[in-house]
Amino acid sequence: MTDPITGTHTGTQGDARAPGDCVAAVDIGGTGARVRLSDGRTAGEIVRAPGRTVSAAGIDSDALLAGLATALDTLRTAHPHLRVEAVGAGMSGLLGLTARPDGLLGRLSALFRAPRVVLASDMVTSYVGALGIRPGAVVAAGTGAVALGTDFRDQWLRSDGWGHLLGDEGSGAWIGAAGLRAAMRAHDRRPGGSAPLLELAVERFGEPAGLPGRLYPHGDVAGRMAAFAPDVARAAHRGDSVAHDIWRRAAVHLARTVSAALPSGTDPVVSWCGQLFSAGDLLTDPFLEALRTAAPHARPVPPAGSSLDGAAHLARLSVERPDELPDTAPYIRSLPPASGTSRTPGSV
Repeated sequence: MTDPITGTHTGTQGDARAPGDCVAAVDIGGTGARVRLSDGRTAGEIVRAPGRTVSAAGIDSDALLAGLATALDTLRTAHPHLRVEAVGAGMSGLLGLTARPDGLLGRLSALFRAPRVVLASDMVTSYVGALGIRPGAVVAAGTGAVALGTDFRDQWLRSDGWGHLLGDEGSGAWIGAAGLRAAMRAHDRRPGGSAPLLELAVERFGEPAGLPGRLYPHGDVAGRMAAFAPDVARAAHRGDSVAHDIWRRAAVHLARTVSAALPSGTDPVVSWCGQLFSAGDLLTDPFLEALRTAAPHARPVPPAGSSLDGAAHLARLSVERPDELPDTAPYIRSLPPASGTSRTPGSV
């Protein structure tokens, strides 16, 4: 098996690797987590950890650890001799104002029985999965949209990621909302409407008169609007010009978002990640075109891997080249701390 980030050989399914070669990659979302162990026997095996971990009130560390414990029980039952040497974890919500994951580094170390832990925002693990440890900017687009630009030293630049009410322009929620607005314009016979989008909206949500009540009373309004983004893609592929223009405008927003995050004084490299880009050429082509206008000197690089790949790379870095591991709270924190770094009050 080859590391998708470094290109180095990390073993194959048949390798006789020492248990200490195992690293754990953890991807922590708001409604659960995924764990992947990488060594000669279990490379690529992913186990889901149940339970909500991030909410409006902040990070629920107890719920997170309980879910991870369940996943680890499954893995240890199947592979009783595995020993985890390092953990790399990317966490959604780590940069939020309510995020106070106090003690989480130590608790993850105890849970995985691992002497080294790297805890990072999922923005960082997505970045590292896409580009590795090098200066540039990466835009992540799913239900929301956010970009991170960094030189991994002094510059850590965030762009957007403000939620569907204040930002997340070009995201799945933004596309879904734009599609639903076009559908309602068609229903009212107002200019700019789309009959195909109206038909798809009725198919997914029911009659238009009941649509507000199906969206607003629920906590995950953004997720419900984002659920309509695949329908907007369907309409675009069928030739609907309104739907196609929505995706084009989304691409322009995402290109401007990532351009705003480019660090200064570097060779500008840009990449992208997230479920929204699974739309393929419908999004990628206009995104690259808009990027040439927004950042004409930027060099687009297709993503090398996922957030889990980025988490695994940070874990391996903590073992193999710890002096190269960035440690800049709140973006990246490590146990033991990287040399030459200092902790701030409340850091984990």
